[in-house]
Amino acid sequence: MKRRGRMIALAMCGAMIFSGCSGQTEKKVENQEKTDSGKETSGELVYEENEKLAAAADAVAYSYVQSVLASENNKVVPGAEMLVLKDGKIVLKKAYGVQQAFDWSSGEGKLLENPVPMETDTLIDLASCTKISATTQAVMKLVTEGRLDVKEKVASYLPEFAQNGKENVTVEELLTHTSGLPQWRPMFLYCDTKEEVLEYICSTGLMFEPGEYYYSDLGFMTLGFLVEKISGQDLDEYVKTNIYEPLGMEKTGYLPLENGIEKEKIAVSSFGNPYEYCMVDEENNPGFGYDCTEDQEAFEVFEGWRHNTLQGEVNDGNAAMGCQGVAGHAGVFSNVEELAVLYQTLLNGGTYNGVEIYSPEVLDQFTVDRMEEGKSCYGFATGSSWMKALSDTAFGHNGFTGQYITVDPENQIVTILLTNKMNAGLTDQNAYNNLTDFAKAFNHAVHNEYIAE
Repeated sequence: MKRRGRMIALAMCGAMIFSGCSGQTEKKVENQEKTDSGKETSGELVYEENEKLAAAADAVAYSYVQSVLASENNKVVPGAEMLVLKDGKIVLKKAYGVQQAFDWSSGEGKLLENPVPMETDTLIDLASCTKISATTQAVMKLVTEGRLDVKEKVASYLPEFAQNGKENVTVEELLTHTSGLPQWRPMFLYCDTKEEVLEYICSTGLMFEPGEYYYSDLGFMTLGFLVEKISGQDLDEYVKTNIYEPLGMEKTGYLPLENGIEKEKIAVSSFGNPYEYCMVDEENNPGFGYDCTEDQEAFEVFEGWRHNTLQGEVNDGNAAMGCQGVAGHAGVFSNVEELAVLYQTLLNGGTYNGVEIYSPEVLDQFTVDRMEEGKSCYGFATGSSWMKALSDTAFGHNGFTGQYITVDPENQIVTILLTNKMNAGLTDQNAYNNLTDFAKAFNHAVHNEYIAE
């Protein structure tokens, strides 16, 4: 989630583990189709490492995973996964750092003697990258099938949504964050089922003038409910059976621990929910996040705060505590290896290895910038400085737990940076910009290798 206010620190101990390791080489296939220009358009991804780019990635990762964020007060040592796609090939695939560095179960950060190294197949909480890796994908699929029209009113599909001034809000406005819905609310204080969350959103009024851009988690949560209503499936089941499984993405999805993934294969995302606690605690942390003055009575009696290491549990409170782990704005876990397949499908025009997920026409519709200020396509964000470090025409999304996905169809490039920056769940704000600088530096290195003249 994008939020104003303080951000969590991504501080680092210089003496901690730093490792750079390439993942296993993908199996090459001989029957890959090619366009007239020779770019691979289907078949399984091939791994052909660009050694020059790998060296540049090592330098960037070393700076931002170990030295730049060093702090003598540090209690966070995250790891990172980095991958680059270029012209249908994986040209970089590396992992750095560790899945978890500190044990906080005693209330004090205890350095682990043998922290588990991060790998390129380690699952990481995608946070708001769920918006483009699940919900937007599902909407594109339904539009391709003719079951959803983005120009229609949301209430045409969810009649109960037509309350308190939301009668004319369209699906398009949800996708572009221009619906007027609040950006964030602590719904977990009041709701502990998806049905209750939907009722909360439907009864909520607009906070902004429709047409104005205000990034909204509530908007994408509504899109998740819309997908469920149209498809007749829970959101997690829909994306699993209609997108991930057809693409061979066996590990990506919601609720990994309930779907056979071992906890040891998942990076720690946080220790409890201290950030959201501070967001709601207006007495001790005024101005930390959104104004939650009206929620103080509910905050004082709420007993659902998590005080455990979140490993396989989504960090986002509204997704985890409100929606039981499955929501349109957050909740998906994945790794760079499987996300490479999903975003190569996008570069291919909606098809991968002979499987069509959505049509090229729908993809074109969803990846056109819809805002004069250059902030949003349908679902995908545009205009951020870290995207522009790759290309002025790039789009993508970032996630609150430390994720950055950048897509540049013009140059046939995708960059994926996944981190576990909230490893210890701290609320120190110092390093949020440093992590954005990490994404900028990563994309800039790719730009210099493939785009710069």
